[in-house]
Amino acid sequence: MPRKLSEHVKGEIEERRKIFQISVKENEIINFEELFGNDHPVHLEIGSGRGEFLVSQSLLEWKHNFVGVEVDSARLGLILRLLDEEKHSNVKVLDLFIDSKTVGHFPENSLKKIHIIQPDPWPKRKHNNRRLINHKFLDMLHKLLQERGMLEIQTDHEDYGKWILKHLNEREDFVPVYGGVSRIPRHGHIVTYFEEKKMREGFKPMYITYRNKVNRESLIVNRESLIVSR
Repeated sequence: MPRKLSEHVKGEIEERRKIFQISVKENEIINFEELFGNDHPVHLEIGSGRGEFLVSQSLLEWKHNFVGVEVDSARLGLILRLLDEEKHSNVKVLDLFIDSKTVGHFPENSLKKIHIIQPDPWPKRKHNNRRLINHKFLDMLHKLLQERGMLEIQTDHEDYGKWILKHLNEREDFVPVYGGVSRIPRHGHIVTYFEEKKMREGFKPMYITYRNKVNRESLIVNRESLIVSR
């Protein structure tokens, strides 16, 4: 049974919500430059959980902007309590489930990186169709990422890791980085509560990294326009 929050904590969350949480109207497309007041690269974390990655990584990459989406209200409250107005001016959070309808709130070709940490593996075979990573979902991520934009996924579930790699390797719009998968954490890796918990249980994470493939046609057009301008 979840612990009941005190009125003080509730008030603290609501104050942080005014600063960090954004909402979107129907058919609205987020303007990141207006939202953050700059044109810095934007990262999206899908499923921010308790917020360890979002809160810590945004401090390490303070010249980048971060948007975390989380639909669980209790977890969203935890994230808001961790955010500091002075330290985290490059962070916004959004209560939004990413699907084919809501993905339209994000501009195409606008994201430098997309992070997905410990997605639900839905381990039973009859539930595999509920897994977040599938070709339809990857189609959406491809449209959101800039050329050479990075997709970083982490899972400690062996079968789900193989599932993710299979789907990515079947595509031509994502290319593996350093083989696509590693058991060694990325540089500056942030250990989350769920990762630490599963590691204590004996599960070793898989760090999956793919890059959005360069659109060769647009590259040729850009080169031709550069030659003409000279």
